[in-house]
Amino acid sequence: MSSEQVFKQLARDTGEGRGLPNHAFTSDAFLELENTLLFPRSWLLAGTGSDVPNVGDAALAEFGAGSLILLHGSDEQIRVFHNVCPHRGARLLDEPMRAANALTCPYHAWSFDLDGNLKGRPHYDGPGRHDHGQEQGNERVCLFEVRSHQWGDWIFVNLDGQAVEFETEMEAILRRFDGYPLHEFRCAHRQSFEFACNWKLAVENYNDVYHVFKIHPALDKMHVASDRYPMTVDGRHLCNGYSFEGPGRGLTVDEDGPALPTLTHLKDDDRNRMQWATLFPNTAINIYPSNLQLIRFLPKGPHRTQMQMWFYFVGDAATDETTREAREALYREWANLNAEDEDVCRRMQLGRGCNAYDGGRFAPYWDSGTLHFHREVAKAVSENVLE
Repeated sequence: MSSEQVFKQLARDTGEGRGLPNHAFTSDAFLELENTLLFPRSWLLAGTGSDVPNVGDAALAEFGAGSLILLHGSDEQIRVFHNVCPHRGARLLDEPMRAANALTCPYHAWSFDLDGNLKGRPHYDGPGRHDHGQEQGNERVCLFEVRSHQWGDWIFVNLDGQAVEFETEMEAILRRFDGYPLHEFRCAHRQSFEFACNWKLAVENYNDVYHVFKIHPALDKMHVASDRYPMTVDGRHLCNGYSFEGPGRGLTVDEDGPALPTLTHLKDDDRNRMQWATLFPNTAINIYPSNLQLIRFLPKGPHRTQMQMWFYFVGDAATDETTREAREALYREWANLNAEDEDVCRRMQLGRGCNAYDGGRFAPYWDSGTLHFHREVAKAVSENVLE
């Protein structure tokens, strides 16, 4: 099928449209194109301030074959750098760092301060003739900084440096979440889940409200049936929400279970409801009255995805012993939910090996968000690579 035919099918109304061709979900070459053309041009979640809470802390983030360093500088700013020494291209860090004074390359011991500037080069001008940072501030020998933006605790990067401003790209999302006092949330836990599917299928499934009645019995009871809607398109992003059928932490009706404190100054409409958004291409945010999840769907190959989750709670509920039972109950609920999704994601990936499958037969009411997501992926890569 030609690129022109693919775009023509993507442009149809949901009931008549077709999605991306199978090789977009199975091909190493297509994933490489996404790593070259899609991800670098987007705003991507790199990590959180909670990952690097103190001066000298460093965390790592994978992007394709590359690696980034999130570094808490001496000026209390968090900067992001490519994880590579500008001298000979050696990778600087293999593990996170805590309370360091500098980054030192394991190859020739070039060192860099916490702002990414050159600090010293031993024996640079010959044996015993050290350079103690004479070129400090010279961009030619500094670490390679990546364009970044911090939204509360969340750190986003734009790898090619050419995307529109973060506030412009995320305007609809920022407006949707404006009524939530997000600063009250504190990060308590990080956990990863593995899915045997392409990253796009994991994102699609996350956005798929239609399957809740069949796959998620506990969520089906919690999610008010009359308040189930397809995803709403906001720019390149997708949004939704639902009301709760009963008490609990958001995923399961639990009348007698441990409770969590909720956000202050919530609007009345949000006290018994959650909101979520998928930030194109691979980030998601769930906001409940008492907790929040930040999610990154990380490609680990064309057939495998790692779902990375950060869990937030209101204020001291993130650490208090009195709320431990409630926090752990929520972690179990999410583990159960993701386990229920693992098999259907695996089945969708296996189905992409069938030549008879030609992009799907979408449900007009439910699947407009999925088709929109496919269109955005297609637009992010050049036409001649869809063939």
